[in-house]
Order: sequence, then structure tokens, then C-alpha cells
Amino acid sequence: MAGRNDIPPALKARVAARVSAPRLQMSVLVLLTAAAGFLASVALSAAGMDALWLRYPLCVMLAYVVFLGLIWVWRRYREWDVSGLDSDGGHASPPAGRDGSEWHGAGGKSGGAGASADFDVLPDGGARMSFDASPGEVQMPSLDSALDLDESLPVAVVLALLAGALLAVGWVIWIAPALLAELALDAVLSAGLYRRLKHQHDPDRWLATTLRSTAWPFVAATLSLLLAGMLMNLLVPDATSLSAFLAHYR
Repeated sequence: MAGRNDIPPALKARVAARVSAPRLQMSVLVLLTAAAGFLASVALSAAGMDALWLRYPLCVMLAYVVFLGLIWVWRRYREWDVSGLDSDGGHASPPAGRDGSEWHGAGGKSGGAGASADFDVLPDGGARMSFDASPGEVQMPSLDSALDLDESLPVAVVLALLAGALLAVGWVIWIAPALLAELALDAVLSAGLYRRLKHQHDPDRWLATTLRSTAWPFVAATLSLLLAGMLMNLLVPDATSLSAFLAHYR
């Protein structure tokens, strides 16, 4: 298998520079993945799978398969996109804004007066100042508000679990620059544009790279939706969707 240490840093920099707006590209892939998961949930619900604790995790796993397929398509596109790169590992062109030119800027200017205050001056030259020392009305929590808090607690827990799933997906978007740069470099090696490596490149390396970076976030999202589905079915057995669960507490 080709060792990544044998690749010149200049080639790595040139390949990474070809991946523009990586987080935006990953956001599009994640949105397509989420759409696939939603359509899978609709299809499974129409097929009679009403148990949320089973349907939601299954939809995440199906969506992850779609995500891997989208990554494969993206990598295949990169193989075509990097076909114009030279394989000599030459000097990388300097990034925009870092060509050694010196930037000069003038210091900012600020003007304005300090804080001011107006006073009412009495005819005799004294100042008038008034205070309102009357305490505000303090209301003690009622029993009804305590009951409302108990009823809203399950909703808050479910929403927190769903937020955990969103954070796990957000992490995939956050690490997109490093992940997509490595996948683009893998596309260069797979296309045979760099032939100085001593060993043959593994064509399935992209899958290992993607699983290493994204498997755990998707596992966390699956567990979060599993717990959320179990809690919703436990509290509202007739709920077949998140909207039906929330409607029960309105």
C-alpha cells in the first residue's frame, strides 16, 4: 500500500487547494443524506413500521449507506477533476493573499465624546434627583406551573437527544476540510497521477478513510435517535412520528 509519507508536501498542498469550500460541499452531501433518511422513514412508516425506536435508527443506517455512496461519487469526480495536475510533485503555487507582498494599513481613527448625562437644575442652582424605592411584586410559582414543568420535561429530553444527533452530524461537516482533502489525495493516487510511490495504491482506501472519520458520529446519531424513539414510544405509545409526540403535549 502506498505510504502517505512518500508524497511531497507540495503535491498535498496542490490537491487540497483544488477542494474549494469543503464544508459547503459536505453540507450538500449531508443534506442529501438527510433527505434519503427522511424518505426512508416515510417509506417504512407507509409499510407499517410505526415503532419509532426501530424506524429511526434503521433510517440512519440506510442514510449512512447513501452517504458512503455519495462520497464514492464525489471521489470519482475528483479523479476526473485532478487529471490536469502534474505528477512531478513540483512547486505548489502560493495561495492567494500569501505571495509575499507586504500589506500596509493605516490605523483607524475614532472620534466622539465621552458619556454624558442630563440633570434637571432647579432655579436655586440645586439638582433634583428622585428614586423609586418601592419593591416590585414578587409572585410565587403556582401548582399549575409546576405541573406544566413536569409535562414539558419529557419533551425537553427528547429534543436534547435530537440535538445530540444534529451535533454528531455537524461534526462531520466541521471535519470536512481534512476529510475531503485526504479523499482528493486518494483520488490522485488512484488515478495514477503520481507514480513515484514504491507500492501499488489500495483502491479501497477511500472507504477506510471515510469510515475512520465518520463512523463514530453516525453511531452517536443512531444511538441518540434510538433513545429518543424509545422515550417517545414509552411516553406516548400511539405516537408514530415526532410531530404526533409533540402534539400530545400541546
